[in-house]
Amino acid sequence: MIIIKKLFDKNSKAYFPVFGQLTVTGIVIGCLSYTPLALSKQEAANEASAESVSESAPVKKKRTRRAQTMSTKIYNKLDKVREYVDEKNYQDAESLLISLGKTKRNSYEKAMTWNMEAYLHYNKEEYKKAADSYEKVIAQDNIPQSLEQTTLYSLAKLHLIQQDYTQSLTAMNRWFKVVKKPSAESHILRAQMYYQLEQYSNALPDVKAAFALTKAAGKKPRENWLLIERAVYFQNKDYVSMERCLKDLIALYPNSSSIGQYWVQLGAVYNELDNLDAELATLETAYDLKLLVKENQLISLAQAMLGKEIPFKAAQILTQGMDDKVIKESAKNLSLLADAFMLAKEYNQAIITLEKTAKLSNSAKDYYRLAQIHTERQEWQQALENINRALVSQNKVKRDSENKKSSLAYVEESDLRILKGLILFNLNDLLLAKAEFELASQFKRSEKMAGQWLRYIDSEQKRMDYLAILE
Repeated sequence: MIIIKKLFDKNSKAYFPVFGQLTVTGIVIGCLSYTPLALSKQEAANEASAESVSESAPVKKKRTRRAQTMSTKIYNKLDKVREYVDEKNYQDAESLLISLGKTKRNSYEKAMTWNMEAYLHYNKEEYKKAADSYEKVIAQDNIPQSLEQTTLYSLAKLHLIQQDYTQSLTAMNRWFKVVKKPSAESHILRAQMYYQLEQYSNALPDVKAAFALTKAAGKKPRENWLLIERAVYFQNKDYVSMERCLKDLIALYPNSSSIGQYWVQLGAVYNELDNLDAELATLETAYDLKLLVKENQLISLAQAMLGKEIPFKAAQILTQGMDDKVIKESAKNLSLLADAFMLAKEYNQAIITLEKTAKLSNSAKDYYRLAQIHTERQEWQQALENINRALVSQNKVKRDSENKKSSLAYVEESDLRILKGLILFNLNDLLLAKAEFELASQFKRSEKMAGQWLRYIDSEQKRMDYLAILE
């Protein structure tokens, strides 16, 4: 049976396990902002002195900061730098910023210069330099609180792009201290940071806060927010909550490109909760809705059916998947199909499938299973051929394992010897059968059974010898 861990990339610290190819940069890029050189001079001066009355208002009433204005000369030069950056004329932008650094400026003008320098570095994808420039912005005295807030937020995102999650969280926590009503997006951003730092219990309150704000606004949570929630529950092994989260994803985003994966993961959650009936019902529903279109999804359904002892239907699903070229005819997948046929007592199909499997894998395990089926059907010669192939493969496993390069499945030699002895006995080759059971008797796990067979062969040999005398 599948386990839920197989559905997540446990080595990756991506924000959204099993959700496309989103990366940190892909999420954050384009979200940074720089303060205002699209404003008029008067608007820039107002920005410098205004107290924020929006959602980003300060938590505590602080001492009023002395308003500072920006001179026309400085404003025009910074606006020209912005123009150069937007045109990707980085050389002239840098030259103008260097000249500005030699100009006498007040603290607000210095902060805005560093802010523009950060904008330049960001556009050049020099994220560390951009972060350093933002640090210099907030180091200036008496900068407007709105500038402090936007700078801290951008700084947190820049550290996130660089995967410096500790610094990113530090900047984000500083931002939370200077705003009154953080947005839902900001709570999600901080939850991502906690998640990257494996502080899963700290991530959950921010996710819940984001959902509460979204619900209060009469909106539904975004799909990627629910994926963060799902990932946190997974890491916390809270499968009950994860069940609810996956149901929300299925209900709210039925047209998602990942909808089939959500159904499969819900089935895996039920597996973890030991609710195998719900697991199978979930996967069958998804199959009937034609949502299971990937190899791993169809295999999950087949495994669930085998777990509930419905082997024939499992075999049908696997066969159809192979016919549709969705499921590869690999040794592993064919072996699963052979299991389904064997459990369904469809021995002819099981033999055909196992023969394909064995040719691909050259594995002792597959030849051994073939020998078992032929033994079950009393097809002794075919059974002997396959048990001999199994022993050849087993010897290769031994040689390769000594060189640490074996990739073939291993079967206990004692099991191989016992089965071969049984086959030879039924072929009336008592001498060779006895030799196999003697080999098997050397293994502790088969010592008792081999001894019984040896005693039986001895008695049978004596009986045959006595009958020969009578003749």
